[in-house]
Amino acid sequence: MGKLKSDSPLSRRIVRSFLDFLDSVEPAPGVDLEGLEVARECLVEVFKLDSASINYVKPDLLVDIFSSLDESEDKKIKSDLSHRGTSDNATASLSAHDIGDNWTKESQSTGVSKDELFGQFFAAIEKIHFLRAMPDGNDDPAQLDKATRLFEDAVNEMERSGCQAFDHKNLAETFKCQGNRTMQSKQYSDAIELYSIAVSLCDDNAVYYCNRAAAYTQIQKYNEAIRDCHKSIEIDPNYSKAYSRLGLAYYAQGNYADAIEKGFKKALQLDPNNQSVKENIQVGFSVPFFTSLL
Repeated sequence: MGKLKSDSPLSRRIVRSFLDFLDSVEPAPGVDLEGLEVARECLVEVFKLDSASINYVKPDLLVDIFSSLDESEDKKIKSDLSHRGTSDNATASLSAHDIGDNWTKESQSTGVSKDELFGQFFAAIEKIHFLRAMPDGNDDPAQLDKATRLFEDAVNEMERSGCQAFDHKNLAETFKCQGNRTMQSKQYSDAIELYSIAVSLCDDNAVYYCNRAAAYTQIQKYNEAIRDCHKSIEIDPNYSKAYSRLGLAYYAQGNYADAIEKGFKKALQLDPNNQSVKENIQVGFSVPFFTSLL
């Protein structure tokens, strides 16, 4: 991820989280409280935050992010050291620096840490304007709340499924699966939102665009569906389902020539034994007419 600007929604969100964290911390004896307040004011000024916007983020958010290395992970590290013949005294004196090194190495082999994935997630959804900045430049608090909840739900699902690598691709796949379930529940607008997040995280996946196209078709947004089908085909020219859905979208618009030539006919050429493609064709056209295409 490239360098962020101070006025970007993600930068502001990170700073808000840090300021909320400061509010939740009890200063130790001898801490320069005046200096701490000056630092806080400087952050508010530099990142152009108003006092109301600072409260948009949960006070414990940063604590949640950086608590990825829980007690079980600590025990695992200590157990590994013990098996390698490390004495009890050495294990007992395991420093936070040692744990941090182990966590870094593990992150490299199994993906990224949750806080880094969290940053990647917000950088991605900024591209699709999910946060919908307010007139004053701050993020929409409702969308911030929703985005945080969606991320947490997705990460929880990844953990439940036994995901071995926390990275943007697996996160995108999780959002795609959630979108599929939402489609089955006929909540098409919600499905589009979930597919859009998947696309923002991984924009070179033909399936994500194709699935979103299906959702767009269900709510009669045919131009958007056609656009997504073309993008899916651009990524994978041999993806027959994209051509089939392209045909359906063109047919719904009454553009029968393109439905045949650019959609259904190509789908059949790529996958002539696919019964669902044939059934899609037969929805709007007579069987004799299509016999010549088979």
